[in-house]
This record gives sequence, C-alpha cells and structure tokens, in this order.
Amino acid sequence: MPRRSVSAKRPRLQRVPAPLRRPPAPARSTRFRTAHLIATLHRVSEVLETVVEADQAAWAALVALTAGEGLGFNRAFLLLLQGDELRGLFGVGPRSREEAAAVWAEIRQREVRPLERLARPDPLVVEGERVRHADLLARLSHTVANGCAGWRRAFVGRANHPNPCVRHWIGVLDSEALAVLPMMSSEGPWGVVIADNFVTRAPIVPATLEAAQTIVHALRAALERTRLLDSLHEEQRRLVAAEHATTLLETARTLAHDLKNPLALAGGLARELVNAPLPTGDSLFKHLAIIAAAVQRAEERLAQLADGLASQVSKVSLASIEVGQVVGRVAAAFQPLADSRGIRLVFYRPARELVAVAEPSLLERCVENLIGNGLEALREARTPAPVVRVAVFENADEVHVEIADNGPPLPGLLRADPFSGALSGPRSGTGLGLVSVRRLVDAMSGRVEYDEREPGWVRFTVHLRRSG
Repeated sequence: MPRRSVSAKRPRLQRVPAPLRRPPAPARSTRFRTAHLIATLHRVSEVLETVVEADQAAWAALVALTAGEGLGFNRAFLLLLQGDELRGLFGVGPRSREEAAAVWAEIRQREVRPLERLARPDPLVVEGERVRHADLLARLSHTVANGCAGWRRAFVGRANHPNPCVRHWIGVLDSEALAVLPMMSSEGPWGVVIADNFVTRAPIVPATLEAAQTIVHALRAALERTRLLDSLHEEQRRLVAAEHATTLLETARTLAHDLKNPLALAGGLARELVNAPLPTGDSLFKHLAIIAAAVQRAEERLAQLADGLASQVSKVSLASIEVGQVVGRVAAAFQPLADSRGIRLVFYRPARELVAVAEPSLLERCVENLIGNGLEALREARTPAPVVRVAVFENADEVHVEIADNGPPLPGLLRADPFSGALSGPRSGTGLGLVSVRRLVDAMSGRVEYDEREPGWVRFTVHLRRSG
C-alpha cells in the first residue's frame, strides 16, 4: 500500500470568526467620532439653555455646526419663517474659498477653539458675523412655495433637487451638496438651517446630519424662549410706560394741589391788605414777609415737580428731625390767613423736643395740606366759632402730629376711604390733597389716620417713628 504523505494528514488551519477579530482602524475612528458628536451636542445644548438673545443663540448653534472641534461644516446659515418668506437672519463661516484659507490659517496659528467661547460670546463678534453675512443672507431669502419649510427631517440637497428653495440655495452658495435642517414646532414650520462644505467638499454623512438636526432642535427651543422673553420685556416696557404716564399725571395733579395752599395763603393775605385799612409799617412788613415766604414755597414745589420728586418718593433720604419745630413753622405761616378769616388756629407745642424719622419738606407739605384743608372747609361751611387745632405729642414708639377742625364731616365717599381721591361735598378740595398726604407719609415710613371719635370734630393724625 502506498504511503500517504505527511502533508496530506496535516490538519488545515481554521479562520478566526469575524466577531473575534480585532476591530479595524475605521471602526475605532467611528467610535471616536460618535463620542465627539455626543460631547459637542452636550456642550451646545447647555449653552442654548441659558442664552437670552436670538443672535447669540443663532451664533452658538452655527458655531457648533461649523467649528473644527464641532461638526465641521464649512459654513451655516439660519433662515426663519416670517410671513410667506424664509428670511436669512444669521450666518457663520467664510464667504469665499480665499477667505476660508485665511481664516482657518489664523485659527490654527492662534490655536483658537471656538466651542470654548460658546458660553461667553463676545457681542462685537456676534454683531460682526451678522453684518458680514448681511448681503448673502438677503440673497438666500426665498418665498415659501411648493413645500418649502414644510420638511420634517434633515436631508442632503443637490442641484437637481425638486424643491425650488433648495435649488435656489445651491445656486446662491455655489455648493455641490447642502445639509437642509428644518426647524419645526407643534404649530408648524419655524424656519431652516442650511450648511455646506463648499471648500473641503467633505461628504455629509448620516451621523453628522442627525447630530446637526439635534442642534437645530435645541436652537429652535432657544429661539422660542428668546421670543417669549422679548414679548415679556415688551409687555413690561409697555406697563412701565403706562405706569410712568399715570405717575406723571398723578404727580402733576398732586403737586398742583400742593401749590394751592401756599398760593392761597399768599393770595388771601394780599386780598386782606387790599381790602383792609392801610396797616402800620410793622404789620405791613409782617404780612409781606408771609406772602413772600408763601410764594417761595410755591416756587419750591414747582422745582420739586421739575425734579420728579413725587415719582421718586421711594428714594427719599430720611433723617432725625425735631417735629414740633417743623409743624410750628407751618402753623405760624397760616396764622395770618386764619386770623383774616375769623378762624382760631391753635398750636399745642410739645413741652420738650420730639425727634422722629422724617424728611422736613415732606412733613411740611403734609401739615400744609391738612391745615389748608381745615381752613377751607371751615370757610365754605361758615361754621360758628371755627377752630383748627394742631398738636404734636408722643408715645413710646411714635411721634404724632394731629390736625383737627370743628367743621363739617367728610362726605360719604371720603369718609369710607379718606385717601382714595374721591371728590364731593363741602370738602371738595380735600380728595387729592389727602392722597398726597398718604403718599408723603408712606415715603417717610409713617402712616396717617382719620377719625371722628370726638363729636363735632374731624381729625387727621400723622404717625412717625421716633428716632433713637
């Protein structure tokens, strides 16, 4: 029997099953690319959750699409749906191949990493990009027709694409292929982001396209938030403007009323001088001095109006003041007018100095309003034996200024809420003045009260915090 060769009996080597082989280099590259895309998405999503301006949101998203350490597109543009037009609003990237070579060389030389700047955008850089691409963005704008802006998923468009918008963008950008990334909401189309590789001609792979679509979804959410914030800010500005208008009107009305008391004092004394027998020298000098002081106070009120004092009462600087001295000075100024009208004006001066936290000019205006209102009410009602009573006293925590008169009570509307500004009855001039008193007292961190506890008397009491 012939001998078999040794080689014939040698077992054949088996191939290693494919799953057990060492992955080739392209597979490792794919895993690295996936991790890179995830890191990019995480970083840009964090930034887009915090931006509050539309341009900054657009800049951050488009930089993430075009940066080398991002998705690596050569350029990208944002178009938003406005009416029946997709209008170009923002762009990032070079405008020509020559510009691309210069920009990319500078980025490599300076070792610039754009994604590291996403969280702290330079407003000048953002504005520069918007202005630099303004002409190209205008040419990219296109009327919505035949399904433009109605896409649900990202796709790659080329020159032979059936949609007119895609063909228009390809022509304007002189691009071979274009990533079209729609922006949709539950209410319908918002706009579109387009990106290409017009210099590198790198292919747009599905993983990059999906990552880009994710960034665009985050951009749409950020833009929706900025629109809401803009709407809220606009509403706030409108309300503030309306409030300012109301404040100005109320300021004018309040200060006009405040002017009435010093001017009434000056006018009343002037009429008394005209109608009365010629006074003696000392008496004339005294009356003229009071008139001059009253006119000066009116001028001060006008200056306060010019400075917007009433609209800035929350910024009043309070200090420790001696209340009896301030109130006594106002009562003394009104004394001649009260005498000329046959009204007894009595000031009960405290036995010692009473110091409270207040502002002298605001306290003067409060006391002027309340004394002036009392004198006017007594004159109109022709009350027999009319009296206005002014007193300053204290308790453990407060200094009180009380102005009372024995004239008619407040009318119904004012009695229910004396500081509401209601106007009626024999005290028809008191409504706005009492509103002014309350605001001035509030500005001094005090309070004012009205009562008729003493039969036949109308009484207002200003309560101020004691100092020290």
